[in-house]
Amino acid sequence: MRGNKILIVGAGAIGGYFGACLCRAGLDVTFLVRRSAYIKISKDGLSIKSPLGDFVVHPQVIQHISEIPSADLIILAVKCYDLPEVLQQIAPLAAAGATVLTLQNGVDSEEMALDYFKQDCVVAGVVYITARLAEPGLIEHFRRGTISLGERSGEKSERAQKIHALISQARIPCHLSLQILKEKWEKLCWNATFNPLSVILDQPLSLVLKSDELLAIVRQGIREIISVAAAENISLHSDIIEDAISATFALQDHYTSMYEDYKNGNQTEIEHLNGDIVRRGEKSGIPTPTHKMLYSLVKGLELKRKHLVERGGGSV
Repeated sequence: MRGNKILIVGAGAIGGYFGACLCRAGLDVTFLVRRSAYIKISKDGLSIKSPLGDFVVHPQVIQHISEIPSADLIILAVKCYDLPEVLQQIAPLAAAGATVLTLQNGVDSEEMALDYFKQDCVVAGVVYITARLAEPGLIEHFRRGTISLGERSGEKSERAQKIHALISQARIPCHLSLQILKEKWEKLCWNATFNPLSVILDQPLSLVLKSDELLAIVRQGIREIISVAAAENISLHSDIIEDAISATFALQDHYTSMYEDYKNGNQTEIEHLNGDIVRRGEKSGIPTPTHKMLYSLVKGLELKRKHLVERGGGSV
């Protein structure tokens, strides 16, 4: 990574919050956004409402990748399902030497990027934050807000250290990890259980925590992830099961990001969470019945929503 010119792709809950923090710190930040966000941010700025203090920044925003001639760091802050289109857009910048930092849920985004670019330009990241996009240009931040990043190989590279320094410069809690793939699998344990359950139940996380039967689904789902991860040489300790449940009590009044996507009529990340686990399990000969169930139910709800919309039935 040569310089400090940062391109952030997406201004949703993650890209908007962390990008605004980087911008507030005086770093050279440009956002690549959709038209609705472009109009709002260009006019009123990017607003953050947070218990840590509200603030507004006025970053450079663009709608087309051709509007930025170069970048040193590209932070991918879009959903997993948007990656194919985004990778195609940023390919010229990556070919010119930009480093790409992935901040997606699941464990397949780095594989997708490396397979597309065919070059070593990717640093993996994991985000821990509770936030939502209230409307274009307005991010509501509730708690947490940290980033962990590192090389997939586990080495302490110069480029990873530089990204860590840039993010830390903005006073964003940031950890330089030597086991970033393990961290991504650990986060998957939570995302692939609590996320789909929140969509299926149409309730905040508190309902899962109150039910022994639902918590049994969470525990079995995480056991299956531990087995699939082991087949890919990622060792997850069984303690992660109860750790994931315990950590959820601090979030019990919130809805998950998958729930927000589903209720807003957007595509969910079910293919890149539970669907990915099922496919990896099939490849390794490991049964994943819990994730097959969760995947099928969410896909069924998405199909139901589609049929309601086609019949003019409105919301789910």
